[in-house]
Amino acid sequence: MAKDKVTLSKIAEQLGVSKITVSRALKGQPGVSESLRREARLLASKLGYTYERLRSVEGKSRFVFLVPKRFFLAGDIFYHEIYYHLNSLCVENNADLFVNILEAGAEAQGSLPDDIAGADGIFIGGEVAEPVVRAIAALSVPCVAIDFNVINGLLSCVIIDNYMVGIMAAEYLIKQGYRKIGFVSADSTSSASDRLHGFTRVLGQKNLPFRKEWNIVNYDEAATAYIMDFALPEEMPEAFICYNDVTAYYFVEKLKSSGYHVGRDVGIVSIDNTNMAASCAPPLTCINIDRSRFAAEAMGLMKEQLKGNAAVRRVYLNINIVERESAPVKKEARHEKVRRL
Repeated sequence: MAKDKVTLSKIAEQLGVSKITVSRALKGQPGVSESLRREARLLASKLGYTYERLRSVEGKSRFVFLVPKRFFLAGDIFYHEIYYHLNSLCVENNADLFVNILEAGAEAQGSLPDDIAGADGIFIGGEVAEPVVRAIAALSVPCVAIDFNVINGLLSCVIIDNYMVGIMAAEYLIKQGYRKIGFVSADSTSSASDRLHGFTRVLGQKNLPFRKEWNIVNYDEAATAYIMDFALPEEMPEAFICYNDVTAYYFVEKLKSSGYHVGRDVGIVSIDNTNMAASCAPPLTCINIDRSRFAAEAMGLMKEQLKGNAAVRRVYLNINIVERESAPVKKEARHEKVRRL
């Protein structure tokens, strides 16, 4: 029979101390008595726990990039790019950055990976469940949330105004001549909700229609996969705003398979402006969200916390439109359906 996995939690339970105390003892960090440090290392060795992996090279800080699994899918590069930029900044600052993928079950329970407790700082990529926020806040470790508005004031964050994102996308399409506009989303995060609300506010102000069937979801959260087997509205909008570039990519494929030509029959504005949007056929007009600025601002907040500035801060990034071919100025002939071959 295979032995149970030895974790920091099990060592902490046997010693009668917290998980973070054990991690600090094994890492050689201050705040732990020498006797407890020896006891923790002896028990770890006895149980077969390899604690050297918790330790960075002498003099280096050790940061963790914690991201929910649903945001780190193979085809979704938004948080991969943030990690890339953040890792480059860590290298420049003599620090190591490790990725920890948060599984759905652990997220719901607020269960953190063992290695988190020994980190010098934590970056959160994307929205996480409330139990995770509270568990991280309880660690008293410097932490910055990226692209996640932590509204309870427990953690500092770098965010965009997603309500304004929805407004900007809607106003752009209206300027281009579109009047019947739908919305395609992929999840139930607050950012998706805020973008939808900003979009519908503009429609209301302009007295433009928005039907329930024009609010499309093309993602199965249970299966963590984008879907194509859904029906398009019987009366199609003239254009759609897509929650992000991955959502837009799969929705464009759905439109093509249903006989529509994007840019001629249906306008599309996406959000993020990753390489996926630029390489789509046709290239997608986007609300640009700068991933490198996310990383730079997050590192700035982290440095402040490491210096002892514990004040919770919220930093907003600017956004802008990148125009391509998917939402040209509308002509009446352009919303007619292409004849199927």
